[in-house]
Amino acid sequence: MKAVIKNVTIDNENDELVLFAQTLEFDELFDHVKSFLKVNCTFYQPEITTKSGRVYVSFMSDDITDQTGPFAAILERCCVHSFSNGIFKDNESGEPCYWVSVSIRYDHKDGGSNGMEALVASYRDGKWGYSDAGQKS
Repeated sequence: MKAVIKNVTIDNENDELVLFAQTLEFDELFDHVKSFLKVNCTFYQPEITTKSGRVYVSFMSDDITDQTGPFAAILERCCVHSFSNGIFKDNESGEPCYWVSVSIRYDHKDGGSNGMEALVASYRDGKWGYSDAGQKS
């Protein structure tokens, strides 16, 4: 699954990064996330946006509350999403790269919401890399 342009302003500074964002294939990342979290979910189409000249690719899954065990009794909604992310140029090679903090976001039935980082992923040199939460380096 590739990202679609949602709200993008292209200028001379970010045109190469927007083009790179359009080439990213997210299926491998989504499969890794589902395997690591042991959930079965569907991810909505990732969206490319820009803000202040920076390029972002964000995504979110459908609701996984029913897969949260005893927490399902107190959660209104729970999903996997890109909490923080960005497209950037590698300092050494100058090649475009993508990084994303994949988080679990949840809304409580009695109000309020929170989240936690599950893993960090990056795409560089044509391949995905992962740093899963709780895994020793």
